[in-house]
Amino acid sequence: MDTLPGVELVRAYYQGFEFEPHVHEDFHIGICDFGAQDFMHKGSRYVLAPQRLSLINPDDVHDGKGAVTGNYQVRCLRVSADCIARVAELQGQPNRKIFFRGPDIADPFLYNGLLQLHRAMERPGVEPLATDTQLMLVLSHLIQRYADSPQGESERSGKGSKQFSTLQRQQLKDYLLADICNKHRLADLAALFNLSEYQFLRRFRQSIGMTPHAYLLALRVDCARRSLMQGKTVSEAAVEAGFYDQSHLVHAFKRRYDLTPSAYQQQVWR
Repeated sequence: MDTLPGVELVRAYYQGFEFEPHVHEDFHIGICDFGAQDFMHKGSRYVLAPQRLSLINPDDVHDGKGAVTGNYQVRCLRVSADCIARVAELQGQPNRKIFFRGPDIADPFLYNGLLQLHRAMERPGVEPLATDTQLMLVLSHLIQRYADSPQGESERSGKGSKQFSTLQRQQLKDYLLADICNKHRLADLAALFNLSEYQFLRRFRQSIGMTPHAYLLALRVDCARRSLMQGKTVSEAAVEAGFYDQSHLVHAFKRRYDLTPSAYQQQVWR
């Protein structure tokens, strides 16, 4: 959306499609307005049904599938960390690193506000002022009611812990994103934290909930998605995200979103 960079509205109808465990780089605020979604978050299972919302933070491992019939429709608000920080700053909370309490909440104001925002964007000729206002109301309410600080997690996962601290997880993520095309090796990643390959792999899986390769693949899919949003071709997006070739990207993208990169790009630009 033009109002705030780093915001994307997504509507997707799924028929029998199951998401594998994966992560995102941005925040996901989701609702189901048709059917229900069964999803895993950090090892526990929840049901996203009408009148409820899911709040998924960056790097939170989760999956998803139909809870009853297998068919359901999700409306999702994707928001970058920079955008959340910008809104928090506008509320008088500068330099605050935020994550959201969740992942399953009941909040009629937030649910209806997000649904109204989606439906407004679907109407031809909608006034930008109307969507600007609705988006700011939704994000402001979200931060005021559900924002928290990851400081406590960082303190609990300090030296001697068998899990990565928030700071260490961010260090690893920055390292991978700085050279997303590199053929990273387990030994090199372990050396960043003075761990053996076995220690690193065990700690990574305990902290993140997936393998390092699966995590890197998730980062690459998100990187390709951003390139597609910028108007890059599928082949260009594949190269920039470090995929072996275009077909590798298409396969990974479809497993994540149940549609091809080209179909996604058509939805974004139509």
